[in-house]
Amino acid sequence: MSSGLLCLFDVDGTLVHVAEELAFAQAFREQCGPAVDLSFTPGLVVSDTAYVHDVLTRAYRRPAAEGEIAALVARFIALLDRFAASGEAPVRAVAGAKAFVDALGARAALALSTGCVEPSARLKLRLARLERGFPCGGFSTGERSRAEIVRRAIAAAELCYATGFERVVLFGDGPWDLTSACDAGIEFIGINEQERGRARLCEAGAENVFGDFTMVEDILRVVGA
Repeated sequence: MSSGLLCLFDVDGTLVHVAEELAFAQAFREQCGPAVDLSFTPGLVVSDTAYVHDVLTRAYRRPAAEGEIAALVARFIALLDRFAASGEAPVRAVAGAKAFVDALGARAALALSTGCVEPSARLKLRLARLERGFPCGGFSTGERSRAEIVRRAIAAAELCYATGFERVVLFGDGPWDLTSACDAGIEFIGINEQERGRARLCEAGAENVFGDFTMVEDILRVVGA
């Protein structure tokens, strides 16, 4: 059975902003030492587990073990929670996100499709008061492409809502989100508060790009909700 519309949302940069690099940096330095290289390798999958695996592999000069990755991620989550609570890394919702999610949730099924590990995504959404809108999703668990996460999100939504979907739309802030939508054969809407970020999405081929969620009716019209 197929029914209606499913809207998927990326988290970082799309729904919320938080300086999570502070928590990542401390977690890596605790596990690998102060000289650890925290740079992002060009072409790497934009996701938590891909980044953690890459940094640890470079630091240890061998493939990182699953237990080492899990330990780093757990420490990162603990530090992110602490830094957010202390105000060192406050979580801020993108303008209009709460009202838009509420409005869209009355018209479509919602789910997450994010490069965050699930505890990170849930923590950020809880602090931004957005967690109730997203009962399920696809998260980072060792993927080789962001399209894998999109497909997980669709499968999770079909299970959660007990139906298939005629249309699926992904909201994202980066060209990697657009690519994942294209690879998965679904529609895309760009959300990026930065002018340069919006330009990058348009340069990558995105047709519908907004600065935030405050233009509720305009975005709903594009979604067709």
